[in-house]
Amino acid sequence: MQGRSTPIVAAALAAVLLSTAGAATASPAVTVSAHRGGAVTAGDTAEVATGLVSPLRVATGRGNTAYVSQNFVGKLTGIDRNGTATTLLDRPGIEIGGVSTNKGDVYFTESAGGPMSPDDPFVANLSVLEKGTPRVIADLAALETENNYDGGNEYGFQDLPADCTEQLTQQLPPDVLSFVLPHGGEVYSHPYATAASHSGRYVYVADAGANVIWTVDTRRDTADATVLEPVATTFTPELLASVKAQQGVELPECVLGRTYNSEPVPTDIEFGPDGLLYLTSLPGVPEDPTLGSVRSFDPESGDVELVVSGLTSPTGLAFDRRGNLFVAELFANRISVIPAGTEEAVLFREAPQPADVEVDGKYLYATTRALPAEPESGAAPAEPQGTLERTRLEYGKR
Repeated sequence: MQGRSTPIVAAALAAVLLSTAGAATASPAVTVSAHRGGAVTAGDTAEVATGLVSPLRVATGRGNTAYVSQNFVGKLTGIDRNGTATTLLDRPGIEIGGVSTNKGDVYFTESAGGPMSPDDPFVANLSVLEKGTPRVIADLAALETENNYDGGNEYGFQDLPADCTEQLTQQLPPDVLSFVLPHGGEVYSHPYATAASHSGRYVYVADAGANVIWTVDTRRDTADATVLEPVATTFTPELLASVKAQQGVELPECVLGRTYNSEPVPTDIEFGPDGLLYLTSLPGVPEDPTLGSVRSFDPESGDVELVVSGLTSPTGLAFDRRGNLFVAELFANRISVIPAGTEEAVLFREAPQPADVEVDGKYLYATTRALPAEPESGAAPAEPQGTLERTRLEYGKR
């Protein structure tokens, strides 16, 4: 069910005043619509630009220009076909991300503050670069502060026996316990990806903090939030061991077989050949890397359906003209493809830390080496390694 439309206005920090949007429903897996078919494989790959810092988003626009967000240093960069980079925005202290293009306009998101840095101003905007001039379209931080859209979701372990809850209370520190026991979403917005309709009237935003899909009407100056439902996960011995090994959290065995509702955390959003929107989802706690998925989103009804699951940290997706769906799996160091008309992801090519993908004609662009390397103790920071790569798409016969 679609959420309530709310005027885009700045709002002071306040308690929840309006009802939250309805949670979208997830259904059994659906098949990505096929177009012309034909197997796609990776041709030659070339480096277009190097030395980028945290290039988490990429979009392509007019004149074979690629637009790359260098999120952690607050830069939006234009890169031409020859690899020449031009800084279009430089916002120190503000995370720039969520890049997409439409008819010469470049949409992007701005983020700062939130629960992890409460002393900083809370910023979450959808903005547009029009003829080189930035303009804020929607103040998502204000809307989330006023509504806390996923506050009514039920995250954490569900229906635990009293003795198991007691074990968790005794065994876990308070900061971990708050994520483990049942709880709703916190007031937080982190807009992470955007997709503009063909007309440019609507811009859709995947919000990895509020766990919603925003539908922003640029003519009426309204924003509509569709809340994504939690991702239900059964705790297996393997998941229990993974949480201990990867996060250092040792949970009692009484949680085995119990359901844990993770936050859905949408990380990218793109239009598919069938007119639906598709989004990658990277569930939050527990951070098991194989819980990622691709889901479809109907902007008319707000319905969400599962397309493929079992992905490892999917953070970007893109379609080619034949309906093949490419997915960047960040920590798996690979780009996968879901061939048109199928439901299974297969390897397209290996790539170091691919954060995002974008198709432009016969080429697949990808940002790789997206996360800065941690320097050794006492060592100088490593040189930026982020790279924009371009792979030729090779098609077989039907």
